[in-house]
Amino acid sequence: MRANRSLCFLLLAVLLMAGLALAQTKTIRGVVISQEDRSPLVGVNILVKGTQKGTTTDEDGVFILEDVSPQDVLVFMYVGYQTLEMPVGSKERLEVRMVPEAVSGEEVVVVGYGTQKRKDLTNAVASLDESDFNRGSVTDPQQLLQARVPGVTITSSNGDLGAAPLIRIRGGTSVSASNDPMIVIDGVPIDNSSALPVIDTGTDNPGDGLRDNPLATLNPNDIESIDILKDASAAAIYGARGANGVILITTKSGRAGVTALNYEVRTGISSQARKYDLLNASEYKAFAQKVGATPVMLNANTDWQDAVSQTAFSHYHHLSFSTGGKNTQYMISASYLDEEGIIIGSDRKRISGRFNINHSAWDNRLRLGLRVNPSFTWRNIAPYRQTGGFRGGLFTNVLKYNPTLPVRNDDGSFYHFPNPDIRNPVAMAELIDDKGKLLRVLANGFAEVDLLPNLTGKVSLGLDRSEGKRGVYQPNKLPYAAAFGGRADVQSNSRDNVLFESTLNYRGKLAPDQSIEVWAGYSFQEFHNSNFRAAAEDFVTDAFSFNNLSAGSNFTIRPSSFASENRLISLLGRVFYNLKDKYLINAAIRREGSSRFGKDNKWGTFPSVSVGWRLSGESFFQNMKSLSNLKLRLSWGITGNQDIGDFRSLLILGPGANAVLGDEILTGISPTQLANPDLKWEETKQWNLGLDFGLWDNRVSGSIDVYKKNTTDLLLEFSVPQPAVVETRLDNAGEVENKGIEIALNTINVAKGDLFWRSSINFASNKNEVKSLGGRDFIITGRVSGAGLSGVNAQIYLPGHPVGTFFGPKFLGFDADGNEILSTDPNRPESTQGPLKDGRFILGDAQPDWTFGISNIIVWKKFDLRFYVQGVIGFELLNNTRLEYQRPSNVFNSINMFADAVKDVENGMNPNATVNYSDRFIEDGSFVRLQNVTLGYTFKTSLLRNLRIYLSADNLLLITGYKGLDPEVNTFADVGGVPSLGIDYTNYPRARTFTLGMNVGIK
Repeated sequence: MRANRSLCFLLLAVLLMAGLALAQTKTIRGVVISQEDRSPLVGVNILVKGTQKGTTTDEDGVFILEDVSPQDVLVFMYVGYQTLEMPVGSKERLEVRMVPEAVSGEEVVVVGYGTQKRKDLTNAVASLDESDFNRGSVTDPQQLLQARVPGVTITSSNGDLGAAPLIRIRGGTSVSASNDPMIVIDGVPIDNSSALPVIDTGTDNPGDGLRDNPLATLNPNDIESIDILKDASAAAIYGARGANGVILITTKSGRAGVTALNYEVRTGISSQARKYDLLNASEYKAFAQKVGATPVMLNANTDWQDAVSQTAFSHYHHLSFSTGGKNTQYMISASYLDEEGIIIGSDRKRISGRFNINHSAWDNRLRLGLRVNPSFTWRNIAPYRQTGGFRGGLFTNVLKYNPTLPVRNDDGSFYHFPNPDIRNPVAMAELIDDKGKLLRVLANGFAEVDLLPNLTGKVSLGLDRSEGKRGVYQPNKLPYAAAFGGRADVQSNSRDNVLFESTLNYRGKLAPDQSIEVWAGYSFQEFHNSNFRAAAEDFVTDAFSFNNLSAGSNFTIRPSSFASENRLISLLGRVFYNLKDKYLINAAIRREGSSRFGKDNKWGTFPSVSVGWRLSGESFFQNMKSLSNLKLRLSWGITGNQDIGDFRSLLILGPGANAVLGDEILTGISPTQLANPDLKWEETKQWNLGLDFGLWDNRVSGSIDVYKKNTTDLLLEFSVPQPAVVETRLDNAGEVENKGIEIALNTINVAKGDLFWRSSINFASNKNEVKSLGGRDFIITGRVSGAGLSGVNAQIYLPGHPVGTFFGPKFLGFDADGNEILSTDPNRPESTQGPLKDGRFILGDAQPDWTFGISNIIVWKKFDLRFYVQGVIGFELLNNTRLEYQRPSNVFNSINMFADAVKDVENGMNPNATVNYSDRFIEDGSFVRLQNVTLGYTFKTSLLRNLRIYLSADNLLLITGYKGLDPEVNTFADVGGVPSLGIDYTNYPRARTFTLGMNVGIK
């Protein structure tokens, strides 16, 4: 009996303990971050050991796991990171720090043709992953990294939807060749310009302003990481295209053991952020009376800026599914973007899809991959111009039309000014039919096989195919267009880019403390471009728009077409040596041939070498417990720039030399370009000295880089001795230098309990200088636009000064008659001063003295707050818009003006005086912008992996003294192919956007 009672008591105790254990189950909350930089890890697979119970982290690295016992052990698994086991114990909140599989907690980053452990990098490479990307209303990829990387500046050309940005890495290196960086998507170098045509419809052209962004076809939500190769040592592996830096974009793939179904939806509302200070109707009438002008005035009070603008709505949907087993992983996604522009008549729709798959066989010795990304874009385009004469486009006429004039007549028809050179901008926006559509397909596949235990071979094939079409119809309903019976223009571009590459890679050990990697490859890439354009005038009806050219009866406008091609063939290799995980050497070389250059210079060699010394691994640093990482880097390399267009080294024949035989005019053929067999690429040599550091277990980490790069053999047009069939020939001469410093700092300010706060700060300063123009004293560019300003240029390329230097007369006040006094006046002593001794002076430049970016991520319980600030300090802009419309004399031509024009008269200016280009209109463009603030809240439900809602604001605050709409602007005002920088003329205004969105993760 006593034994039975003891057994009963024992069973009862066991049951009580089991019940107690069950009663002690709880909910565990936590965040999973990288040990290296404390960035949140997205999609980490978390399991209760020995069970199927689990969850995954959301996009902020946060997870919630219910019904967990103190005796349980949580297993954290993430591709590229060491599997981690953590007992639950008494904890209810966890901060889990996962260590990458690479040694010393360093992640793997993408470099040219492969990956490398960050701790082993010996050159200047900046990396951003999904946790680092900018948030908010991000529709195009470049917005992800704006103000996030020191030395990388991204300037929006204007506020148009999908407008091409100006991207510069460590300053511009060229005068007439491209300064855009090379862009590589999943290993395929893409065409850096959009296939959507830019149409010039002749003298009465209302709208050639759109410059489409070539990256706008890529959905930002499909991007996993962006790596920027900034120095020549990193970019030399790309040879003749690496001089301006390289941007490597890697898209998302499925992960083994992780299944994720994600849906994001957001809707936004946008409005014009700033407006011009123009006269209203009462001010205009009062000024006209004051100066004795009799303009055409009616009784309206129209704000023409409001009349052409609208509150714009946008919608975005993105659905993705990814999964993976041991051998096969894939990701499929689809997205739809529908956004209105803040200017009536402008909108954009984009549908894109992506299918990425990886498969392995033969015990993972064979690895196959495929990436396919089709994208369709449709646009309605506002008829504005980047530059223009006195007629101009939509925004020019917004400024012209005086506020006393109505939008419409009493019968509802549009009011039209008696002079057709002044055009109703609302009528232009609503009646001109300007449509574009773009299809782009990016695809690449690869096969990789382990030939030997340490030897891998890889073959890859890539394709970039795009078709762009655009049609413009100017209807008879517009008086200026009725003069030629309406006009239809159609244009199409077709671009193909095919890539084939094969590589061999050996990784092995020379000794226990010595490793080596030897890599070699062959690359062939070919580009094909074609274009067709036709136009017609004198249409009986507007009903056909641009869809039936045969309905026009005037075909005197010649159709045009062209086709071109170029190819690159390359042999390339790289060696990496690691001694004791402290002493690092990396050397690379590319031997490349380009069809674009002369027969005597088709091949070039681009070497690089870099070394690294991990000081923190030395014994004399071992006692410094606060020092987590300290590495010194030194690199040197040579890169090239071959982006000058096709056939520039060849003799080109074209139509133009007509002949008369009898009564018939026959089209003749004559040279339009002289051959240059010695033409070669521009060459950039660059040194870089860098220091990477980490303190207090990398709670504070960052890097400092100083660099100097010199670009020689600039591609410039030189005069040909006359008489000759052409006036100039492209040749190599001249030099540009860039040197500067970059600082990046990342801090974990708080990582305790419910609160996590991470900050990133970057700073950069670059000094650009033209060292030589190959015997030429100077080059003039920077076309000034506006009535009475034909032939006026605002910028000069001059040795000793930076690219984008403003040059012109100084304003010295008003004379007794109220006319401008300029330094170019022959009666002034200044008229023989200045660099050209003609009264024109250096007035500033468009190169910033320094730039900075500050971003913060704060997570508290289920709330997350993100914001980032961008600053660009110490640069000048030409306010070409103010130059044309700060004219008191406008009132005598029934044209509106800025309010400052009234002040000029009050300060002694004659109302009839001519307003000239001078330093009066060169303004400080420095600004600080609160670019984005995003506040989110994450719900946890039993049905969903996560549910997050967020509210975001873009372009929320701008601090600047610039009088234009926005200092982040660049009008394409080149002269003779020589680019300008920092000119602002009647551009599409920038929007302020508020977005409400939701992310859903489905189990």
